[in-house]
Amino acid sequence: MAITKVKQKDLDLIRVEAEDVTTLDDKYFLMEKLHKYIEVLDAQVDALDYDNNVSAKEREKLLNLQRYSQEIRQFIMGRPIGPRRFGLFVEYPEGYEG
Repeated sequence: MAITKVKQKDLDLIRVEAEDVTTLDDKYFLMEKLHKYIEVLDAQVDALDYDNNVSAKEREKLLNLQRYSQEIRQFIMGRPIGPRRFGLFVEYPEGYEG
């Protein structure tokens, strides 16, 4: 499926998913997904230079989406990935010495 247009909703969903990054695989997947959107946004911004029929409002909206995508990128890259901890917490009753 080729992405033809990027919407605010698409970027917001990636941002929400970025809150739950716990592994490098999660981070890689989100960055891959985000870069597809960034490529489309860059192409749309480049096309603005050649299209004189685009209103200032549409141009500003597209530039804001581009800035927001870069903020999301920085957020994902800044997420710490710590070692996974697996374990079981057992609470013994008082006086139990096992």
